Amino acid sequence: MNSIMNDAEIYSQIIMLDDRSRIVSENPAVFEDDYILRVYAFEDGAVVNYEWQDTPDGRTSVEERFNHKFTLVKLPNPNPSNLKAGVISVINYPGS
Repeated sequence: MNSIMNDAEIYSQIIMLDDRSRIVSENPAVFEDDYILRVYAFEDGAVVNYEWQDTPDGRTSVEERFNHKFTLVKLPNPNPSNLKAGVISVINYPGS
């Protein structure tokens, strides 16, 4: 994995550790029994979508078969690591 992706993964680590000192805001966008979408904002201006889903049943594509997914949707400013918007990390279901 390249260092740019490792730099972006800090956001998913902050979210998973629930490090409130580094999160500016957390807003639930979707809250259903089998799917949650939360939007996290950080001091550097970065915004990350966190998605959780309960079960892979009915999800056929590789992109759909995840348990946790973190997506950088707004870049930090400044952006010294030249991060790109997109999926930061995915935690898949066992056997996916």
